Amino acid sequence: MSFKKWMSYISIDVGSILQGLGPIPNTHLVTRTTGRAVRAVIEDRLCNIQAPGLSHIDFSEIGVMDFSCADEVVARLLVRFVDTSRPREIFFILKGLSPSHLEPLSEVLERQEILAIHQDPSGSVELLGSVSPAESKVWDFIENNKVVSKKEIKSAFVEEDQRAWTRLANQRVIFQEINANRYHSLGSLIKDTGQ
Repeated sequence: MSFKKWMSYISIDVGSILQGLGPIPNTHLVTRTTGRAVRAVIEDRLCNIQAPGLSHIDFSEIGVMDFSCADEVVARLLVRFVDTSRPREIFFILKGLSPSHLEPLSEVLERQEILAIHQDPSGSVELLGSVSPAESKVWDFIENNKVVSKKEIKSAFVEEDQRAWTRLANQRVIFQEINANRYHSLGSLIKDTGQ
């Protein structure tokens, strides 16, 4: 499958956004006001890609990220694009997150009951947030198989697992082809971009 057949791609470097916000170089996401400003730039850049789109949000140049910025930059961005009235069809993969970033981010995601995908430096992806055992099982299934049909889902999973599948689709951590009954792992799609 060709990635370009299904989605456009954009990589957004949070560190360069942060540098562009003020006259003094800064690598720390530490105030709600800063978080809002960074999110506004991200949302503006997302308006320039054709939907559906896949966006890498890169935090590798960020030193410190506090809870308020984890909420403003990541959680509120994801909530806006998970909502059925979302402005565009965009899917997200976070990368460049250090252990010190993951602590506030994980807490914010769990508190708001939203999911996110993190890609580590080796290219492996993991699901972050409030993940049930059934969701974890389904997530592993799609990541291992790359592309799965609705028929395969119904034959492989009991009803509870199928509800987990629905939540993963609604949380936009898997991609459903337009006018098709096939689902793709975002991990396989991002690898198809060469990233």
